[in-house]
Amino acid sequence: MTELVLAHGEALSNLPLFVAQAHGYFRDQGLTVRVPELNGTASTIALLRSGAAQIGTTGFTQPLRDFYAADPLRIIAGSGIGGMAVMAHPDCVAAKPATLRWGTFFEDPMEVLLHDVICHYQGAWRHGDIRYFTTLGHAITAMHRCEVDACTFIEPVISQLEQRGYKKMCDAGEVWGTAYPDTVLVARAGFLQRHPDQVDAVIKALIQAESTIRQDPQGALASVAPFYPGFTPDVLLQGLARQPSQIDIRHLADTITNRFQSLGAMGRLTPPDNPSAVLDFSRLSALLAQAAY
Repeated sequence: MTELVLAHGEALSNLPLFVAQAHGYFRDQGLTVRVPELNGTASTIALLRSGAAQIGTTGFTQPLRDFYAADPLRIIAGSGIGGMAVMAHPDCVAAKPATLRWGTFFEDPMEVLLHDVICHYQGAWRHGDIRYFTTLGHAITAMHRCEVDACTFIEPVISQLEQRGYKKMCDAGEVWGTAYPDTVLVARAGFLQRHPDQVDAVIKALIQAESTIRQDPQGALASVAPFYPGFTPDVLLQGLARQPSQIDIRHLADTITNRFQSLGAMGRLTPPDNPSAVLDFSRLSALLAQAAY
């Protein structure tokens, strides 16, 4: 079969994809896949928008942002939940939110989170006042140099920054009032229709990877350590506890679709009349039903 290019991000919420590749679960499902190197958050978006990747894991707001595309992305399963927060420099913990210099990542759930956090603190969202980063490394360096006072991050960066004395200003769950996904499994609507067998195979491999992670989290993390350079095993383990792998996110449908309103308030799109159309859990539901017997 044709090689599948699997898009992915940098967070621990991508762990099932990495584990499935490292342990041969995609191969066991009859798939030939390639997991390309990532050069910042924009790389995932570019892979999916260009068509180089038809399926993969990405931040859960990208399918919302691309809702009106000719061949839109559909969220077909989860990958990891939680583990997203605004982190503040130790010298700025007591500062008023309105005085902070903010940082985030363009077209990422972390940007939507920052918008909602600023609104939560009754501030005004001004795109021009935000510093945007293309890689987590650049954002971490800017925090160290006091070029920004607070910035959105994901695990395992959050756990690493806390070890270095940085403070968690606000977790996404505190603003959104519920559990939430970070990375989700997506596929182009056309690909989903033309190749349901390949979609099923990817989901099965990720479900198997989730089981492996739950049974032996330390071993799973060790098997994919090259994907997380610069992080110690204890930081990765703590990060995984805060951003656990979870393929079945059907219960988080409302949390996902409610972010259309945030994107609308940011001026990124007009919220659709049928927001649930971004979700297609039909293949996931069928596979989980089969597994229950």
